[in-house]
Amino acid sequence: MNCQVKDELVSQLIALNNKLNLLSPDLVHGDKERAEVQERRESLHAEIKHHRAKGHEGKPCPAARQVWASRPVTF
Repeated sequence: MNCQVKDELVSQLIALNNKLNLLSPDLVHGDKERAEVQERRESLHAEIKHHRAKGHEGKPCPAARQVWASRPVTF
């Protein structure tokens, strides 16, 4: 099962990760840009975590359950 909200949040996170990788300290005069991107990344991580736990009318995201269900059980 796919979840459009989760997919959009993950896409935003990937884009920010790419942007953060491009903002090398040698190319940026200050750390402000990197700090802003890092702050947004942390915010997106929190949004994704919240969505996975209670993003569907207070219930866990069905797409998150699918990922966990597909993991092999090891002892």
